[in-house]
Amino acid sequence: MKHRRVIFLAGAWLAGSAAFGADTGFYIGGSLGQSSESFDASTFYVSSDTTAYKVAAGFRPLPVVAGEVDYVGFGRAYGGINYADTYAVGVSALGFLPIPMVDVYGRLGLTDWRTNVSSPELSFHRTGADLTYGVGAGMSFGDFGVRVEYERFDVAHANTMDLATVGVVWTFL
Repeated sequence: MKHRRVIFLAGAWLAGSAAFGADTGFYIGGSLGQSSESFDASTFYVSSDTTAYKVAAGFRPLPVVAGEVDYVGFGRAYGGINYADTYAVGVSALGFLPIPMVDVYGRLGLTDWRTNVSSPELSFHRTGADLTYGVGAGMSFGDFGVRVEYERFDVAHANTMDLATVGVVWTFL
């Protein structure tokens, strides 16, 4: 009985290592989800949860670390007749926990964002580069994988800027 447990555990470890190791290399991906935005200025207010998307490209040289570049479209936040469109380009480092079969990771990076604001009284643009951080989990099925992710963006002029997405990833090379 003891030998069966050892064989089972060794097989599970090898299967997990093989699935985990298949995730190294270059990858591209896309996600769809919901952004939560809130901007509050003395003459302008918008707040909404709206559909957002993200496209990403990255390189994972080791099973525990990756670098990623992404583009995020946060959608349009409304506040009556006011609205704000925000999009961003970011660079992040991802650190993965060494858990077989499942990728659990944290993200830390820098995001260059732009917000276009419009209302009947005024129109303006804000830009900046701020910190982004988040957590995620995923599973791979050969070269393809799925992800669930939550990110927080410390955008200077926003009260809140969050993004929750579900996406796919394709690893190649």
